[in-house]
Order: sequence, then structure tokens, then C-alpha cells
Amino acid sequence: TQSTWGQILCRLCALLSLSTSSSSCVFLVELSTMQSNQEDLQITICGGGNGAHLAAGYISSKPGYRVNVFTRQPQRWRPALENGLKITTKGSSWEHKGTFTGRLNRVSSNPADVIPGSKILIVAAPANAHPDILRGIAPYVDDNAWVGALYGQGGFDWAAKAAFGEKLRRLRMIFALQNIPWICKINDYGTSARVIGPKQCLWVTTYPVELLDEAAAMMARLFDIPCKTIPNFLSITLTPSNQIIHPGRYFGIFRDWDGKKTYRKEDIPTLYADMDEFSANQMDLLDQELQLVKKGLERRYPQLDLSRVLPLGPRVVDQYGQDVKDTTNLKTIFATNLGYAGCATPVKEVEGGVIPLVNSRLFWEDIPYGLCILKDMAEMLSIPTPNIDRLTEWHQQFMGKRYIVNGQLNRELINETGAPSAYGIRGLDDLVSTNLPRGPRSKL
Repeated sequence: TQSTWGQILCRLCALLSLSTSSSSCVFLVELSTMQSNQEDLQITICGGGNGAHLAAGYISSKPGYRVNVFTRQPQRWRPALENGLKITTKGSSWEHKGTFTGRLNRVSSNPADVIPGSKILIVAAPANAHPDILRGIAPYVDDNAWVGALYGQGGFDWAAKAAFGEKLRRLRMIFALQNIPWICKINDYGTSARVIGPKQCLWVTTYPVELLDEAAAMMARLFDIPCKTIPNFLSITLTPSNQIIHPGRYFGIFRDWDGKKTYRKEDIPTLYADMDEFSANQMDLLDQELQLVKKGLERRYPQLDLSRVLPLGPRVVDQYGQDVKDTTNLKTIFATNLGYAGCATPVKEVEGGVIPLVNSRLFWEDIPYGLCILKDMAEMLSIPTPNIDRLTEWHQQFMGKRYIVNGQLNRELINETGAPSAYGIRGLDDLVSTNLPRGPRSKL
């Protein structure tokens, strides 16, 4: 009976360290019944990078799901459609799981081909691509669908609100994971990808907040990783992740670059396994300013729950668990994390050697959709951010941009960033309005 199945699934949730609230377990029963009596659940992955390959390949390797991909380059996915999308795990803590082969349903650059009929849509792309993707799919999304992000850094809820407008109220929910389920890498585009470092636990948030347990149960089913809940989107936007790690580490490696100098490829350290004290210190300085923004918001709004915005070191240990062999300090946390072990430093090969890869998400996501967001919040709180300013200025000189001028966010370029002001958010009350406990001010 459904009651018996509910008891069994609740026990399973407990074993997986998932929420055992009645809402989570009832949802699992309903989903199980739906998948056994009806056609497969349709999910569309929106994106074409590393995370999109892993999400599409892994989910489509599981029974009960029909997976589409919305991407700019559908022709490059033909091998996956014909022969399957292979996901390898060798060298990771998932190696014992072997290789997975996903079978995709449809791949297209036309949202009309892959969006209608999808129960869940997962945006798996850099934060700077979220607004365009969401605007592109919004007219084709069914009522009562789920729309979310594989990685929610960069104000995903602000971008969703801007893209869907009044239609947002007809969605079942918007959701976002705090971090991507795994560090991963494409082996052969449209053919195979590999898991480098899976998370030990996922964290998800939703709007409306009443659906948190429902989303956590689904994320655990899709990715086979226990999933817990975060109370609001602001906790994800403020989580110290790529927007802290990448600028600090890249500056640490290439701080003497003048825009012309070339390096020998063999002299370039790996991104994380060769972590040094200087780079770790740069990341820590950025993280300290992020934590000041968090504390400033908490002082102004005591009811705002930002308890999951952990400092960078504890956050990495929390998510990778025993994969981190030495937790002595930030340098050792990164250097000994098995989940980071296979990450090379992105570079561009040129005549005479290699140079920093300016045309990459390390610049175009982590600065305008990372540090600029923190800078905007800090200015609303009147908090000085000398290190965010310094690292933004170092990166922007090679991007041909001036996001920060004389220590202030350049309002002329605000719409080229993910800063809250770019979405019409003009003050702190407006910033936190969708993140407070349920009530009139929490409504999107």
C-alpha cells in the first residue's frame, strides 16, 4: 500500500541522511507511483559544458527519466544521441561505481523542441549565461514545472524573476543547488565526460520555501547524493565558492602577468593540488570581506538566516568530507582534497608558451557575476572592500572593462553584471525581501 511504501521510503531517507519530514516522504511515494504507472519523467538540461554533460549523462543512465538537452551546439552532441553519453569515474571517490552510459532523448538549440513537456528544467551553465538562457526558455516552460540551477551562484532567483515575470507564479518552484554535485570534466565533447570529485552532500534552496523538502528529495534521487536544505537564495549567492576561489588562485599564479609575457606550460602549477600560501591568503582575504557582508546583513535583519554561509575552509570540508585529508589550514584543505586533484589550471597556448585564459568563466563569470555582486551588497551596507576591489581591478584590466572605478562599482556597466542593482534592486529591504521567513515581504 502507499502507506507501507511511505514507511519504507522514510527509512531509506534516514539511511541517506535526508530529511524525514512527512512532506518529503509523501512526495517520494507520489513520484514512485507516477513513474511506475506513467511515462518517464522528462527533464531538460540547459547548457553544453562540463556540468551539462555530467548531469545529462548521469540522469539519463537511470531508469524512469527522459532527458533532453538545450544547447547552442546540438550537432556536436550527435555521438551521444547515436551511441550514448559515457560518464567515467576513474580516479575519483566514485571509482567503485564504474562507468555510466546515458541515453538522451533529444538535443536542440530550439527551445520549442526540448522545453515543452519537461517537468524539471536544470540550467547547467555559468552564471553569466543564466539570464539569456532563462529568457530563451521562459515562453516554452509548462505551468507547474520546476526551473532550477545546477549551481546557483550569481543571483539565480533575480535572473528567474526578471525572465519569467508574472509567469513565475505559475511555476511549481524555482530551485538552486549551492554547489555543483561534482567537479567534472568533458573528455570528448558530446561523447564522454568524467567525474573528478563528487560532493558528499548537496544543499538546495527553493521558492516557495514550503517546497524545500520536496526539492531535496528530488535532488537526492537524481544525483544519488544526500541533499539537505538551505533557507534562502541569498545564502547560495553569498556562499564562498568560485567567486572567491578562482580570482584569488588565478592572481596567485599569474600576478606578474603584464598582458604580454608567456610562460612555459610545464611551469604552471595545478589549480588546487599545488596550492601555495600566497594564493590561499588571497582567497582568505576575499572570504573575510564576504563574511563581513554576511554579518552586516545579519545585524540589519536578525530574522535573516544565513547560517549556511560558512567560511571558505569549513565550507569545502563540509562538502567534501573525508576526501580532504589535511584540514590544518586553507592551503592544505585545497592541496589534499581528492575532489580537486584532477583540476588543471586553464591556460591558452600561444607562440612561445602559454598565457592566462582570459576568455573563460574565471574572468567573465567570477568577476561580473561574482565579485561585483559582493561589491554591490557591500556598498549598500557601507562596508569597504579593498581586496575585492584590488582583485577585480587586476582581472578587469585584461577584460577591457572597468567594473570598479576609484573604489566604487561603475554604474555605467552595472547591467553587464549580476549585481542586484542590475535587476532593479535599490536597497537592502528590497535585497532581502524574498529571503525572509514566509510573509508578505517574502513573495516574489
